Amino acid sequence: MNPAFATKAVLEELTRMRSDGVDRIYIENETLIDLERILRPNTSSIDDAEMPITDQISKQNIPGSNDFSVKEPSSFSTKKPKIEEEKKNSLPAPPDFELPEGSKQDQWEWLKQKVLGCETCNSELNPDGKVVFGEGDLEADIFLCGEAPGADEEIAGSPFVGPAGDLLMKILAAMGLSREKVYIGNILNWRPRHSQAYGNRPPTLEEMNFCLPYLRAQLEIVKPKIVMALGKTATDGLLGHDPKRRLSQVRGTWHEIMGIPMMVTYHPSYLLHNPSKTSKRKVWEDFLLVMEKLGMPISEKQRAFFQ
Repeated sequence: MNPAFATKAVLEELTRMRSDGVDRIYIENETLIDLERILRPNTSSIDDAEMPITDQISKQNIPGSNDFSVKEPSSFSTKKPKIEEEKKNSLPAPPDFELPEGSKQDQWEWLKQKVLGCETCNSELNPDGKVVFGEGDLEADIFLCGEAPGADEEIAGSPFVGPAGDLLMKILAAMGLSREKVYIGNILNWRPRHSQAYGNRPPTLEEMNFCLPYLRAQLEIVKPKIVMALGKTATDGLLGHDPKRRLSQVRGTWHEIMGIPMMVTYHPSYLLHNPSKTSKRKVWEDFLLVMEKLGMPISEKQRAFFQ
């Protein structure tokens, strides 16, 4: 097995678990020994072979490897990824504005232009990246809120157009809905920059707080009957940061944002990394609760999905 490939796979899974709210996992000592065996053939000297496994990973300079460290022989502790130099300067205060009078469409067009022209949003963009604003039916009953644009989204300038977006569309289709019948937005309007060669960085609390007025304004315009927070970042952004909150404990439960009922569930990317029937069932049960609350017809076939 290629050591770099094996380590990258482990790091990707740990990154996914971190975004899902997991900050510690149990690892058998035998597993750590196996990891050492994988990595040692790639060491360049006898001295390297005697290094602890975490030092070996660090010395190989594998992208993102410094994001994790071993605190005890039997557990990994996840840390937030190191942010690039460009983030050393604080963002300005969140924008303060009022929506103009007019129709929903007029207000939405005004807000869209304000966000697309936002100096801060544009200054945070990656090369060739675009500011991503929400889109969909302004009369939608369901407002789906994600975390931040990914690589596909920042190029297209639209939310949920990558693999996670494709999966979300399949979930909506199972509900009898289409993308055009819901509204989709994100906590953040740009893809957060980071120093890793792959993957995405969760937004910082400061970044989320800056963009939150833009998201609240979209909620004010659409006035949906239900908001769905997709993933921990969206949940923290909408409910406020809580270091003790675990998504596995709050998913499938009702909350409230701006007087609107809010359902918490996993981000579609969770299912891309955990495609088991059990995981799919958990997410589907959350969407069934939304359908029930909206009074949508639910067939026996729909109720039995993934059982």
